[in-house]
Amino acid sequence: MEVILINQNNPNENKNLVSQDADIVSEEIKTNFQAGEGKYREVRYKDGGFRQYDIETGELIGSSYQSDQKYLPNLE
Repeated sequence: MEVILINQNNPNENKNLVSQDADIVSEEIKTNFQAGEGKYREVRYKDGGFRQYDIETGELIGSSYQSDQKYLPNLE
């Protein structure tokens, strides 16, 4: 499976965050109770890492990978 991060400023410049041979262990839809009834998709990888994506927008909203931190929304 290939995971794509959508660049909100320019959708034509999508970034591959994971190569096609990434070892995905699980994918699960979860509820974000801090955002009301918002839902997100959590993808867990063989190396113990995870990424979280907003269900409605597909935007990366959480990640355990240091290399992804620059793609996360700024909550300040």
